[in-house]
Amino acid sequence: MGLEELEKQGMYTRSRVWNRRISRGDWRSITRILVGRLGEARVEELDPYGSSSYCSRCGWHNRDLNGADIFVCGGCGLRINRQLNAAINLYMRMRFGYTEKWVGGRKYIKLRVEGAPQKAWWDRVVLPSLVGGCVLTGAELNGTNEPVRSLNDAVRPKLHYAYDRHADAYLRIPT
Repeated sequence: MGLEELEKQGMYTRSRVWNRRISRGDWRSITRILVGRLGEARVEELDPYGSSSYCSRCGWHNRDLNGADIFVCGGCGLRINRQLNAAINLYMRMRFGYTEKWVGGRKYIKLRVEGAPQKAWWDRVVLPSLVGGCVLTGAELNGTNEPVRSLNDAVRPKLHYAYDRHADAYLRIPT
């Protein structure tokens, strides 16, 4: 299981209420609970650096995000929700591993994908779950050629469809 390694230090602002909420939160407790239940070998903390600025499909680094909600890749043309892109990147870092490289005072992250290239693996494994709707969420399908679903739909599913994992099909829920 991979968890994002969060640091409180860069999150403090001028708002006293927000600062108190951050400082009172025990962010390591979930890590301690998971390590206790799964064992230390099965829980890995991942570096969140660049998880939302690197393309999960081809690895291109978008330096000009400007707080946009949609990540647009200049390398392969992928348009995807930034939060979903970051989650896919963290999953891939957990699965394949990664190397950190410092060049000219900048940090670069490179995946260690073995066998198929990153783009081919992404098209074979990640894309089918995005095109058919996020698997196991029950989110409503908005159109037949919708390339990506926003993270908001995946996290707060609407109860228009149910997913039958044994039949690998979406079922209509009578309303």
